[in-house]
Amino acid sequence: MIMYYELNDLYKNMRVRVSQLSGILDVCMILLDTELLADGDVEGTLVYFGSGSTEEYTKWFMQEKAITPVFFDSAIFEDGIMYDE
Repeated sequence: MIMYYELNDLYKNMRVRVSQLSGILDVCMILLDTELLADGDVEGTLVYFGSGSTEEYTKWFMQEKAITPVFFDSAIFEDGIMYDE
């Protein structure tokens, strides 16, 4: 059984799966040290979560370690309509 997180549950350096974050909308998150799991999910260490308009967020994209950005856009889920790009 997968535990799904809410924003209030998050803290830096916790290990999470991307699927566990799927209920957190419109929040920029960055995972470090990610690995692809056998079920196709991705697991990593949560190193940032917030608005994405901070210096800390920008710095993660400037350093050399591989990161996995995660963002679930609420616009995709509005009125049950999904948009395909």
